[in-house]
Amino acid sequence: MSDNVIELRDATKAFSRIPAFRNVTFDLRKGEIHALLGENGAGKSTLTKVMAGVFKLTEGKLFFDGKEVSFATPAEALRAGIAMVFQETNLVPAMTVAQNLYLGEEKMFNRLRGLYIQARQFLAGMGFQVDPTAQVSTLGAAHKQMVEIARAVHHKARVIIFDEPTATLTPEEKRHFFNLLQRL
Repeated sequence: MSDNVIELRDATKAFSRIPAFRNVTFDLRKGEIHALLGENGAGKSTLTKVMAGVFKLTEGKLFFDGKEVSFATPAEALRAGIAMVFQETNLVPAMTVAQNLYLGEEKMFNRLRGLYIQARQFLAGMGFQVDPTAQVSTLGAAHKQMVEIARAVHHKARVIIFDEPTATLTPEEKRHFFNLLQRL
C-alpha cells in the first residue's frame, strides 16, 4: 500500500476556458511538508483550493487515501480529513475563540464555562497562548491563524493546507509557526 495521502493526476483547473494550472501531477506522503512556489497568478492558491474542496478540477483526478474524490465543499473535505487555513481566516468574528474552535458542536455552547475550560486545555496542549474567551474580532493575524490550526487539529485533519501562511506574520510569529509545523 502507498504512503501517499493525496495524489493529483494530470490535474487541470480552468475558469471560462482559461487555465489556472494544467496537467499537474504530484503526490503528498504522510509526514511530509511541502511548499508550492511560483509567481503571482501561477495557480498555487487555486491548486490548494481544489484539494480543499473550494473548486473542482476541470480535468484530471484527485485521490485521497488511494480513493478518487471530488469534494463539493470545504466541509466535505474536512470530514474526509483535509483542512485548509486560508490567508484570510475563515472564522466567525462575533464568536469567541472557543466557539470558533467547536463550531459545528453547538450543543457544547450551552455550558460556556466547560467549553472555555476544554478549549483552554486543548489550546495549551498545542502550545498556543490564546484566550478561549476572547472574541475573534479582537485577535491579531497570528492568533487567528492559531485558532484555525487548532480547529483543523480538533477535527482530526490528516492534511492541513495553508495559503500564504506567513504573509501577515512577524519574524517571531514565523519562527513559532514553523516550529508548530514540525510538531504537527
